[in-house]
Parts: sequence; C-alpha cells; structure tokens
Amino acid sequence: MEQLFEGKVFEILPITNGIIFSYYSGEQEDGTVQVSYKMISFENRRITDIAKNIYMVTKFGNGYKAVEKLCENYITVKSLLLPGGNFFILHNDGSAQLVGSDGEPIWTGILTYRGFVPTDIILFGDGLWACYEEANIILKFSLTNMKQELRIGGKESPFEGPCDLFDENGTLIICNKTSSKIQKIDLNTYDITEIQTFEEPLYQYVSVNGYRFVSLESGLYVL
Repeated sequence: MEQLFEGKVFEILPITNGIIFSYYSGEQEDGTVQVSYKMISFENRRITDIAKNIYMVTKFGNGYKAVEKLCENYITVKSLLLPGGNFFILHNDGSAQLVGSDGEPIWTGILTYRGFVPTDIILFGDGLWACYEEANIILKFSLTNMKQELRIGGKESPFEGPCDLFDENGTLIICNKTSSKIQKIDLNTYDITEIQTFEEPLYQYVSVNGYRFVSLESGLYVL
C-alpha cells in the first residue's frame, strides 16, 4: 500500500486514464471550508492540480451547472448518471431527486430508513442500492417505482458502518467505516467475504484499470 496524498479526501472519481479527487485545502476567514481538486494519471503517475469545472463535469456531466443549482453542497451530494442523460441525486438529509438532462426534477422522494440517512448510492444490476452507516444495512430499491425490494443487514448485521458502495466488475463492494473493512457480496448466494482490513477509518474504495484506491483517515492510497 502506497500513500499518494496526505490529508482529508472528500471524494474519488474514476476516469478513463486515472482518478480525480476533491480534498480539504484550508479554511477561509469566515470559516468556510476550502476545497481543491487533483488528478492522477496512470500514464505517468503524476498528481496535478485541476480546475473545479473538470471535477464538476466528471461528477455531473456536461449539464453540471443545472444540477449544481439543485445541490446545497455539491461535494457531499451523491449523484448517479442514468441512461438518457438523467441524474439521480441524493442529498445529505436523505431527500432524493431524479433530474432530467435539462436540469428539471422528474421525481422527488425520501430514501431514509427508520430515520436513518443513506451515506452512498449505486446503480447495480436492475436496482438502486443504498447503504446506511448508522443502521448497518444495505437496501435495494426498484428503479421503476423506488420501492424497497431487498434488505441486507439489520440487528445481526455483517456490516459495521457501511459508508460506501462500488461496482467492481459486477461484484458489489462495501466499505465499512467503523470496522475499517472492505467486503464483497455475492448476490447469487448473498455470501459476504472480507477483502481487506485497515488500521484507520475507511471512507471509499475505487478500482480503475486494475488499480485499486482507498480513502482513509490519513489520505489517499493505492493498494
């Protein structure tokens, strides 16, 4: 495991030839958190500074200006690009929106579970999946009517603070912040396997072109 960046990483976004990530770069005089952006290229392994608009296009697509207007915090909001150019947006309070390519909301709703707010969402298979860190569960929702179809976890849960989901070649990967474990689920048998454990809080896992990255408390690493 090699540290690529030391500091607080907010989000890792995979791109064709590398990754882009946002990170904490200080505070302004009024206490507002300052966010900056970098890119790592697989071609030369160089880390370069990038402009905000590159990050925004990567996260929200070419229509990012319209989507940004709907987000109170574009860094912490979770977004999914859907077929046809539509977006699914999850806000910090658990409210969600299906937004058309023109930036106009098509559907609005709530994805909370017994008062708990999801920490991440992902399109996987034929549904939308959400993880709930405080409830130690993962839910699957129907893309047709947004009704809950499946729950994994609960009182006797195999998860400990699931905070991030990732689709790795058809395998659902789960990051657990509390236990600092990466797990995977076989959705044919629902067997859950531990992949790796870290010695500090784990926030995100991304794999691109054979490279695997994690965001930990101390920074960004390649495994």
